[in-house]
Amino acid sequence: MTDIIENTPERIVIVLRGELDTLAAKSFAAEMEPVMADAGKRIILDFTGLEYISSAGMRTILLLQKTAGAKGGKVSIKGMSEDIRQIFRMTGFDQIIEIL
Repeated sequence: MTDIIENTPERIVIVLRGELDTLAAKSFAAEMEPVMADAGKRIILDFTGLEYISSAGMRTILLLQKTAGAKGGKVSIKGMSEDIRQIFRMTGFDQIIEIL
């Protein structure tokens, strides 16, 4: 579901694939615990392979953004499908998280 493909002192790039539904969001949150501990850098989430995101998945992304922001970091998302982009627009998440 997720792979960390780059982890440097400046940034971390995480690729998400499949569906980030309620069950997957729990796993994703657990996988992101070490990332959140070191969230003072730029975190780029690659959504190219993400087909679906639930409200639980969006809450996990929001928690990651809040944690990173509090530590001086930033979360950005790239490769977002138009369907997921529309969900982010409707919920206002596009105003909270940078979409590349």
